[in-house]
Amino acid sequence: MLSWFFIINAAITVVVIILERRRPEKTVAWLIIFAAFPPLGFVLYLLVGRNWKRHKLNEEFSPYVKELVYKEMHHIENPDYIPLVKLLAENSDSPIFVDNSITIFRSGDEKFEALINEMKKAKHHIHLEYYMIKSDNIGNKIIDVLLQKAKEGVKVRLILDRMGSVKFSKKRIKELKENGVDIVQYTYVLAPILRNINTSINYRNHRKIAVIDGRVGFVGGMNIGDEYCGKGKLGYWRDSHIMVKGDFVLGLQGVFIDDFIATKKAREPNYVWTEDFDEYFPEPLKADKKTMQLVTSGPDSMYPSIMHAVLKMIAMAKDHIYITTPYFVPPESVMEALRIAALSGVKIKLIFPGTFDHFFVYYASRSYFSELLKCGVEIYLYRKDSFIHSKTMMVDGKIVTVGTANMDIRSYELNYEVNAVIYDNEITKEFEDGFMDDVSQSELLTLEKYEKTPKIIKFIESFSRIFSELL
Repeated sequence: MLSWFFIINAAITVVVIILERRRPEKTVAWLIIFAAFPPLGFVLYLLVGRNWKRHKLNEEFSPYVKELVYKEMHHIENPDYIPLVKLLAENSDSPIFVDNSITIFRSGDEKFEALINEMKKAKHHIHLEYYMIKSDNIGNKIIDVLLQKAKEGVKVRLILDRMGSVKFSKKRIKELKENGVDIVQYTYVLAPILRNINTSINYRNHRKIAVIDGRVGFVGGMNIGDEYCGKGKLGYWRDSHIMVKGDFVLGLQGVFIDDFIATKKAREPNYVWTEDFDEYFPEPLKADKKTMQLVTSGPDSMYPSIMHAVLKMIAMAKDHIYITTPYFVPPESVMEALRIAALSGVKIKLIFPGTFDHFFVYYASRSYFSELLKCGVEIYLYRKDSFIHSKTMMVDGKIVTVGTANMDIRSYELNYEVNAVIYDNEITKEFEDGFMDDVSQSELLTLEKYEKTPKIIKFIESFSRIFSELL
């Protein structure tokens, strides 16, 4: 009787997969799982394959954004980038922020020192939204600051991803709540009858945002944990994060508050934000006139906005593209754009880790190398005693994007992500100088070297790639 139940339900699920009109490779991957593991495949699909769109995080700023964008176009020095500005206004409702000072951090020690210093100065509120927070040395230091500020009367709000922050001590969460810290945990709820089961495995809030008093903001690739200070099993941790002072912080604040309210309402449908919004959007600090846009995307977005930004930047490149990503499982559109750019004479350099933190993702990523190497892309493997986790792309020394999105399908389609696009030669040069320093510490992977990869490793790469749509 039970076997017939699984057969009938599996048949229905296979039909549903086909009717959903996913990309063929994704459909094939799920069908392979069903064939190999019939009962388990059915359960896995229910938990991580089906898009149960019960609630979502907000993706829009305001209906007036496009009008504001067109008013501020003159702040873009290079007219070649106007199409990108318009694209992000249309697909991500992103205004132009024109008065910002930007500080770049290349390590966790730098970032956390600055974050803690700014939090200690907070007078009104501290907003943190992180995929992963651990109750380790650096995590406890930050928690202690949050507790102290909450006791001083500062409003502290914290958004955690339930999947990513599984190692955040329940005892410390309880302590924070008892001292007035408002904590919400993002989880993609499967259905009302399964409200207490964690089904966020495949849909994650991967954003990393900090906003202090509405005037100072942080965004980038670093979560909160000791490994980001080089104290984990992978050794030195190379990453990229920025601190911004200026009107861009208002955009980060908008993203945080939208996410907070949406996540809160998922558990408390009658929740209403009762505070004065104006207190959270103060007049920005006078800054350094750096021009930026904020790009968000998620599984419920109308468009994969961050992927669109990446595609447009690649298409606009005339001289060079520098990319750093810890995971490289790109959709075919991004691969094709990179191939076209490389074959058109654009010099492309890609830095990738020399070691892995996720076995299947690492080897699936390597399976794409041969195609790029044959087109003339230079691939560098970062030092094996370290891990590079930066998520950056620079184009022609004039524009850079940095944020939480990896160059993979998960970041573009399944996770809630946030990136900054910076239109500034000086800041882009600083990122490119850091990139070239990373190149100097990396090994060039030539096509000849790659083709000497042992057959068993190539098999693992090919096998992992079959499931790249699901990683």
